[in-house]
Amino acid sequence: MSRRSRVVAIARTELRRRWRTVRNQPVQLLALAIAGLFFVPIAIAGLVGAFLFGSAIADGSLGSPLRWTRSVVIYAWLFAAAFSGFRAYNTASRPDCLDGLLTTVSHRDLLGGLVLAELLLWGLPAAAYALALAAAFAVGGQLPLAAPVAALALVAPLVTGLLTGYGLVLCVRTVGARSRRLARLRTVFLAALGLAYFGILVTQNVAAIVEPLVWLLEPTPIGWYADLALVGTADEASIGRAAAAVVASAAFLLASGPVLARLAASLWYADGVAHDRTDRNEGWASAAAAIATSRLAAIFPRSAVGVATVDWKRARRKPIALSFVMYPFVLLVVPTMNVVQSGTVGSSFPLWIVLCGAWISGTLFTLNVVGNEGAALPVTVLSANAGRALVAGHAIAGALVVTPITVAATVGFGLISPHSAPAVATLSASAVVLTVCAGPIATGVGAAVPRFEAVSVSRRTKAIVPSVTAFAVYSATIAIVAAPTLVAHSSIVGHAIASLLGTSRLVVALIGVVGTTVLSVCAGLLSARYAIRTVETYRFE
Repeated sequence: MSRRSRVVAIARTELRRRWRTVRNQPVQLLALAIAGLFFVPIAIAGLVGAFLFGSAIADGSLGSPLRWTRSVVIYAWLFAAAFSGFRAYNTASRPDCLDGLLTTVSHRDLLGGLVLAELLLWGLPAAAYALALAAAFAVGGQLPLAAPVAALALVAPLVTGLLTGYGLVLCVRTVGARSRRLARLRTVFLAALGLAYFGILVTQNVAAIVEPLVWLLEPTPIGWYADLALVGTADEASIGRAAAAVVASAAFLLASGPVLARLAASLWYADGVAHDRTDRNEGWASAAAAIATSRLAAIFPRSAVGVATVDWKRARRKPIALSFVMYPFVLLVVPTMNVVQSGTVGSSFPLWIVLCGAWISGTLFTLNVVGNEGAALPVTVLSANAGRALVAGHAIAGALVVTPITVAATVGFGLISPHSAPAVATLSASAVVLTVCAGPIATGVGAAVPRFEAVSVSRRTKAIVPSVTAFAVYSATIAIVAAPTLVAHSSIVGHAIASLLGTSRLVVALIGVVGTTVLSVCAGLLSARYAIRTVETYRFE
């Protein structure tokens, strides 16, 4: 089999494997179909825009077509590089069964097959759409000969951007695989990247990052693609820059093969860094954990403290297994955007913090008390007082982490909001009650609807997470028990209730706190009792 045949076979197998993966997940297939329908009107709008752009250049009504075209091609190149980098980091740069593949084919053939699969999967549709844009532009400008030149000016940045993103990710992964210090800081880097993404999403200030990149790329061959697109159409387009863009693209494509192959070899053949678990930092962490465990054991039963300690260790070693905890943060996206855009904290923002904190406290460790044990479940259920230790330990683990953060955020944002100091105090008391009782409430729900099988939380990581039914039932329960205090502290509804009863807002807030406390404690006791009985009477089928 020739090298070309091997590359094509690898690409074909990779595409077939990805299609089987998507086909076996109907929800993901439906999401892709909906996303495709969403992009249909955008694609039509792009074609109309290209036609109108060509018409405007033809009749001379557009003042500076080169500037607009340069922005389009640079944005297209940046999007292609970012998308390719994302795809390479998640899937393409670390294929499944890598060791087995490298024993049968060379890394060059494997890399060529993976890149070809990406180009066929994403590059081919993008190139087809670029050809359609070029045709619409040529028809609008009534210049048929402009179509092939414009198509080249659009396809070239897409291809070079895809290869650039792939190469950058290979560089990052290679450095991370060979540097012990950077490998240890991987979680920190990912967390910082996530916070940056969340900050951009909240502030909606994408231009602050993209515009400097556009300014840097304008005098490079990437910006010269605009001259290539407008050669023979606009007078300000430079033939020299257009020719230089073509030459630079050809040189880049010729050099990308050996460079990417070298990077892939450095990554795939690397032994990886070995983390010494007996180093000074690990020793300090173990000592700190021992001190914390001994102090907690003076307050709580030692068996429950042991369960809580195991929860924290699992979370530290595999934080991605708790990725489902990010769902409650959806509640804070829109309120946080309003705070950032307005520059002021509204009266409803502390209420969202209380509700979100309570929601997270229960989902963190307690929403699947039976299923989380996995293979250790037989040993757990045969232990003495296993139910009480398991339920109490998971509840303690979540409450000790979430309660201080929720209360501090409620007090901090409450004091700079329109709420009075007494209202902030009562709202903070509600935050304590809800975050402490959320864990026991979640234990019963998770025990009623457990999940034992592991599901994919990323491409390479599987974990046992709460079931969708348990998550939905628990979310509705938390909303119900939190409703009295949220309604009582609402600036509109609380004021209306105070006016109707002829009393002060503080009295209404206190009534809301009492109502939430009664509901939370009763629901928590009943739910925890059910969870304890479920664990202690559990029978294997």
